[in-house]
Amino acid sequence: MPPEPPTPEQLAAANATRALKLVAATLPHLSGLVHSVRVKVTRKYPVAAIGASGLMLVNPAVFAEAPLPDLVFVVAHELMHLALDTFARAGNAEPYLVNVAHDYVINDILSVELRREVPCGGLVRHGARQESLESLVAELARNEGGDRPDGCWSVERKKKKKRKGAKKPKTAMQEELERAGLLPPEPEEAEDDEPDDYPDGDALTPEDEAELEPELGPKERTASRDRVRREAVRAVSLKELREQMDKATGHGQGTGDGGATRTLMEAVATAYQPPWQLALQHWLDAVSPGPRSYAKPSRRGAERDDGVVLAGRKREGWALHVVLDTSGSMVNTLPRILGLLASFCESAGVNQVHVMQCDVGVTADEWLDPAELTSYKITGFGGSDMSPAMDELSDDPEVNAVLVLTDGIISYPRAEPPYSVLWGLVDGSHSFRPGYGTVVHVKT
Repeated sequence: MPPEPPTPEQLAAANATRALKLVAATLPHLSGLVHSVRVKVTRKYPVAAIGASGLMLVNPAVFAEAPLPDLVFVVAHELMHLALDTFARAGNAEPYLVNVAHDYVINDILSVELRREVPCGGLVRHGARQESLESLVAELARNEGGDRPDGCWSVERKKKKKRKGAKKPKTAMQEELERAGLLPPEPEEAEDDEPDDYPDGDALTPEDEAELEPELGPKERTASRDRVRREAVRAVSLKELREQMDKATGHGQGTGDGGATRTLMEAVATAYQPPWQLALQHWLDAVSPGPRSYAKPSRRGAERDDGVVLAGRKREGWALHVVLDTSGSMVNTLPRILGLLASFCESAGVNQVHVMQCDVGVTADEWLDPAELTSYKITGFGGSDMSPAMDELSDDPEVNAVLVLTDGIISYPRAEPPYSVLWGLVDGSHSFRPGYGTVVHVKT
């Protein structure tokens, strides 16, 4: 007897393994990630998907039939989601929008590195590899009222067949005739296992991973996630080393494109917070207030002369006050710092951000949702006197803490204000030593 032909599931798993091996050969900096993923065949996603712990899902219909070069592109795309840490970079942004933004970036990188068009109806945005994740997410958020992209591999989503098992409901007459034995019962139709609707995007949530791979416990999944992040850092190091060697020897591919390396470097820098980010996080944790409590009297009580002591606060959602130095040297760095600040606000319980822009006076005084920081417009670009904003905040008894982002070449109140001050010194001079507050050097 000849051997049984492989099922679509078996063929898909074999093709996925072959594609991964070709990725390791073609893009060697991703080889560590290739060996960190676990392939599972399922029809729950239109083409492929990936989880933070390395669980890679492949659709049997696509991976059993599509040309191998297309499958190489697809699995490389999913590995790049791990390299760019799509799962941890959302901050306050909608995770789906971060997924789509990275789809554009990844496909643009791979179309250059693999010298192929994006297959399977993947999202295309020429030049996306040169754009920042924050700017792409902000643009997608502004355009949500228009056509919302289905995520990568949207052509396959449109080709999805309807469930075969759906039948017209029986009439009352049919049911009576069947019960009387005068009409044979209708045979049950086999159901197609294609889902009625695919999930948005190709990035799995932790809940998705736990459901699709129940044999892996939380401890093992955490260890897998840590291993994936280590391999992502290694991928960046190898990518940068290869580009430096290509430049030195003149044997590179000739593209002259550093967009991929730069994008990978930014992802790793975000995944591993440098000391100034940890210091900012600790300061936010220390100054964040909470529900009313008599353990700490309110500053507003100092204004009363009737002997009544007002309650202070315990931790809860609160407002962070930020003073921005909008002098010319800060123009290019402030948007990036504000984008990072948005992610800290979520973990510190900040639900409103009060931003005051200052040059020789207060040029803007606005209350924002933390998510709006990623697309906040900077104005001013004049002098560098923080005193008007800081003095105005001193008059408000509800202000307990203020973050001042500056290059340090400023004027500011000489008397210590009645609130905690964190000076975020953005690429500034180490000679800036104010008489109060805490100074953190912010490296961009």
